[in-house]
This record gives sequence, structure tokens and C-alpha cells, in this order.
Amino acid sequence: MDTRIVLFAVVFSLLAPLASAQQAAVLRRPVEPVAPVQAAEVDKDAVIARLREKNRELSEENARLQARINDMTTLGGSEVRAYCASSSESRNTAGASESCGAYTCNQTSGLCRDRCTTSNDCDSTARCSPEGTCQVVPQG
Repeated sequence: MDTRIVLFAVVFSLLAPLASAQQAAVLRRPVEPVAPVQAAEVDKDAVIARLREKNRELSEENARLQARINDMTTLGGSEVRAYCASSSESRNTAGASESCGAYTCNQTSGLCRDRCTTSNDCDSTARCSPEGTCQVVPQG
């Protein structure tokens, strides 16, 4: 049995170089030379002019957007928007806030209510009176 193993090892060692030579032949295919690519002529002045025009357009857009931000965030700005920060506080995009007191914040306008039609227009400590005002209910 040992002679079979020795014989196999001898045969394998004799055939291994042939297999690796075949493999090397497959891996070493001739490579065709690639022709050098000619660089395209670029009109540098035209490219620079296009980039300057794009830069001018972007600068104008940036100025318009900055003006819009200023209108939205400056007190008295034409685009200051109110919103309800909570059910009892109104805020605006300029940063001002107002506590709604006994009333709730109107989700549609973003402003505190100044009258009520139902007790849902009042905070949890008040009820709507027949006159349309939120009256704080004494805790008792």
C-alpha cells in the first residue's frame, strides 16, 4: 500500500509542471497594442464663459432665496408665518411666540383664538361662556 502512495506522489510530481505550464500559456495571451487616444481640442474660453454664466445664475438665485428667507424670518416680513407650537402657544417663523392663556391655538391660522364657540376652543382649565369667552373654571 505504501508503494502505491509513493508511486502516486512520483507521478504527480512529474505531471505537475506540465499542468502549470498549460495554465501559464492560457494566462499569457498576447495583448494587442492600444492606439493612443488623441486629446479632444477644448475651447477653453467657451468653457470659462459657460462657467461664469452658470456662476452668475447661481448667484442671482442665491440672492433671491436669501431675500425670501429674510422675508420669512424678519419681524414684519411679508412672509412671516404663524404656527401652533403646542395647543396653548402660537409662534411665527421670525421666532416670536405668544401664550394663548385660556384659549387654544387655532391650527388653521397658527394664531391664538380670541373667542370661543365651544369649550374645545378653550384650554383644559377653562370653559366657553355664552358670551364666547373662555372662563377659567375654579378647581374644587
